[in-house]
Amino acid sequence: MFKLKKYEKIVQKVYQVLPKYKRMVDIELQSQTNVFRSLLANGQNLEKILPDIFAVIMEADRRVLGLEPFKVQVLGGLALFFGNIAEMKTGEGKTLVATLPLYARALQGNKGNFLITSNEYLAERDGESMGKVFKWLGLTVGIGVNVDDDKKIELYDSDIIYTTHSSLGFDYLFDNLGSDLDQQAVKRFNFAIIDEIDAVLLDGAQTSLIISGAPKVQSSLFEISNWFVNSLDEEDYELSEDRKKVWFSPLGIKKFQEYFNTPETVFSARNFDIYRHIVLALQANMLKKRDQDYVVDDGKVVLLDEVNGRKMNGVKLNGGIHQAIEAKESLKITPESKTLGMVSYQSLFKKFKSLSGMTGTAKTDEKEFIDTYHLEVIEIPTNLPLIRIDKKDQIYLTNQAKIEKSLELVKKGINEKRPILIETGSVSMSQLYSLILLQNRIPHNLLNASTAPQEKQIISEVGGVNSITLATSMAGRGTDIKLTPEAKENGGLLVIGTERMTSKRIDNQLRGRAGRQGEPGESQFLVSLEDKIVVENTSNRVRKYHDINVEKGEIGEFDLYQPIDKRIVKHAIDSAQRKVGNLEAQGRERTMAFDTILSNQREKIYRTRNEVLTDDPDFIDELINSCLNEVITNFVDNYRSIELHDVADFIFNNVESAYELADIEDQLAGNMKKKNIHLFLFNVASEALDKSLDRFKNGLQLAYFKKITVLKAIDNGWIDQLDYLQQLKSIVDGRSSAQHKPINEFALEARRSFFNMEKEMWLNMFRNLLLTEIEKNIDGSIELSFP
Repeated sequence: MFKLKKYEKIVQKVYQVLPKYKRMVDIELQSQTNVFRSLLANGQNLEKILPDIFAVIMEADRRVLGLEPFKVQVLGGLALFFGNIAEMKTGEGKTLVATLPLYARALQGNKGNFLITSNEYLAERDGESMGKVFKWLGLTVGIGVNVDDDKKIELYDSDIIYTTHSSLGFDYLFDNLGSDLDQQAVKRFNFAIIDEIDAVLLDGAQTSLIISGAPKVQSSLFEISNWFVNSLDEEDYELSEDRKKVWFSPLGIKKFQEYFNTPETVFSARNFDIYRHIVLALQANMLKKRDQDYVVDDGKVVLLDEVNGRKMNGVKLNGGIHQAIEAKESLKITPESKTLGMVSYQSLFKKFKSLSGMTGTAKTDEKEFIDTYHLEVIEIPTNLPLIRIDKKDQIYLTNQAKIEKSLELVKKGINEKRPILIETGSVSMSQLYSLILLQNRIPHNLLNASTAPQEKQIISEVGGVNSITLATSMAGRGTDIKLTPEAKENGGLLVIGTERMTSKRIDNQLRGRAGRQGEPGESQFLVSLEDKIVVENTSNRVRKYHDINVEKGEIGEFDLYQPIDKRIVKHAIDSAQRKVGNLEAQGRERTMAFDTILSNQREKIYRTRNEVLTDDPDFIDELINSCLNEVITNFVDNYRSIELHDVADFIFNNVESAYELADIEDQLAGNMKKKNIHLFLFNVASEALDKSLDRFKNGLQLAYFKKITVLKAIDNGWIDQLDYLQQLKSIVDGRSSAQHKPINEFALEARRSFFNMEKEMWLNMFRNLLLTEIEKNIDGSIELSFP
């Protein structure tokens, strides 16, 4: 409330100076961008001239777009500018609101100012429409949709960038795979506004962005593991309360040991690979649901986006789970790829100096936003009073009763000539409802993952009379449903929710499809005690109430088609929804904990890579000298006592295969003390390094050789580490219910494996420097063959 009052005072100042800028001719108004930039460059405080800046962009919006922000929109713009989440109801013009803080932040001369959306359509639409205003005021605007690689640097050098969360994340990861610092595009993380921030940072937060590369050796264990899992009984595994984690029970572990003839512990190094495949098969069969998490399309597993239910063509689950699903569905097993880069949305967006967001529903999850991102939610009043009627839920004993009552509501809406939007919680449920509507000869549009390409067309028809749209929660998010005049007269859009969603916030999103900008509208949710969210998360007492009254209904003692108005039942449904919401929040917290461990390692690797890419010869030479010392020290320390053949093996395998054994004997002269061996090997390696580097007569080629050998060692080591940690996470994640602490286990093993990776990196760098073969071409160029 304190912040809101502060922003309201600034709004008053904006309107005090606005007339001054309204009187300016176009050229004079456009010149204000340079005036503000000059003031800021000379030390002027941005907040002090903020009212003038907002007034200029407001007047520009009016002249270019014909849209002048309302006072509440200015209030929302200030909430964003100061790094908050602006909760603004559907239809309140969030797209226009974003122009105010984006313009203000871009004036500081810092690049890296983003408007981030959850899909490409919105990024392109908003970038093109709002971009006209920024360009009119002399700023550059980039749209990060379908951009060629050679245009990426230009894109991210724009003053303001409209893009998607996934495009930004992948570009960041690809930047850190390249071998040229000048080709890195995503260099600045200054200011970001995330549109529909709850969809990006909450609903999609358990999914990391992953770049996969070279295929691993094809495994034959996926089919065998699937056969084994299909032979299990229910007592052989356990599911978490939210049914999103699964692990083997002691009985299941015993069956594993008998089936694969492995009497030792399943967590031994010998069993690691087969146990990983078994865990993946268990997850694929017990957790991944067809038509809910994925669909099978033309013989391929196609994932469905958790946020909006859309198909994600070309995207695969990592760590082998995708191949496990293919085995489950008896499809051809595609090659499993190594992970080249990975980042979670939490880690990505924490890189911004200032982060803000917009949505119609965030207050219910404010605590999580504050705890995770330090973002406070500011509720912005609507421009016109909200007159939508939100009716209390109708609760029924059975799904059949609920569906029949929802059909009555649909038919009533048809008679009233109102547009109707029916919302379901999954693709499969939307398909079931579609079948029921067809059986009742009710024409309708279906909007789910299968029809997403027609989304724009379908949404454009939702607001007309006699329009019936059946959809998953993806329906129209980020777009306005525009009512026809006749539809407004008939009571506006009727939203029918067919089940409670996984959180109250998502329920509110669905209600928010109706009643935009003071228009009439109505929402009604119908739920039953047989809904998935209730069955899986309610108490035995409620299940008993259901079973007893179903029996009574069968003999006529209970009316199954009357809504239940008992406090215990309503409380049970609210409690089930809260339980699921809490479990999802815990899942996001767990994902963040895993990625925090990983991000510390990732930042160290990326920082080292960038130092190598600066082409500082002193740094690279220092790294090479360290490499010789580290490798030889690791070798010597690995033995309690070193024999002559150990030293010879090291030289033959890592320095020079043709080195004479007699020379080694002569130079060591029987002195097998570690200090003497270290000195001897260091001298041998140094001499071999000099010979290797002397092959290059061109200074640029020599510098390139040093850089590329170092980079290759770093990248190969990091890829193997990422791949291993992905496999490790799939095994340990979710074992907390089995008296384990997965985060602690993961952290300890990740730390141990990171030290091993560093040793492997030093050794690979050492071998690259000494054993790489060179082939000189006629034109003077060279080709390298790494060992």
